[in-house]
Amino acid sequence: MNTDLQGLVGLSKSDIKPAAYMLSRAFWNYPVSTYAYPDELIRGKRLPYFFQYVLHYCTKYGEVYSTSQKMEGIAIWLPSDNYPMSFLKLLRSVPMPVFFGLGWESGQRMKSFGDYIDGVHKRLTPYKHWFLQTIAVDPQFQGKGYAGKLLRPMLARMDEECLPCYLETIDEENVSLYEHFGFKVVDKSAVPKTNLTNWAMLRTAPKDAR
Repeated sequence: MNTDLQGLVGLSKSDIKPAAYMLSRAFWNYPVSTYAYPDELIRGKRLPYFFQYVLHYCTKYGEVYSTSQKMEGIAIWLPSDNYPMSFLKLLRSVPMPVFFGLGWESGQRMKSFGDYIDGVHKRLTPYKHWFLQTIAVDPQFQGKGYAGKLLRPMLARMDEECLPCYLETIDEENVSLYEHFGFKVVDKSAVPKTNLTNWAMLRTAPKDAR
């Protein structure tokens, strides 16, 4: 771990496994998790591999921060130059056992979902920006301000860089949280062939950086 960004801790490759297990706890009942892994036994086995997959890519091509070495909360950020995740960059960053750990059927569900939201993302933000790929707080630490601790330093940096920030959520309860930090809903859509709804949100730059 490396300390960075106003007391936050920058995560590296050596932190991926414990970070993945924390994210799995935080996203256990998230609509995408239950859609991709409806069976709880399979979810318990496969979900940590999904977050290892994300973390391997994002520690190499983006920035990943935790609130402390205890990992009460984690935020994953990608510059638009490195999103969507290209196949070549995935091969360069994600170990093959992690790909196999996703499981075929669950992996296909995640891919289908990901292809749709990537398309929405590309359509809405055809300019330079940051992407808040994931933010989560361990269930035992929720409601104690850790989300704000993760968000404020990076959002302040984006203001200095005059860059907007994009995110999406599949849980309507999260919308008001992000609105509190200056994000606005720019698109709401049903994800095809699922019962999921995607809220795309954008926090604009203080100056027009587009």
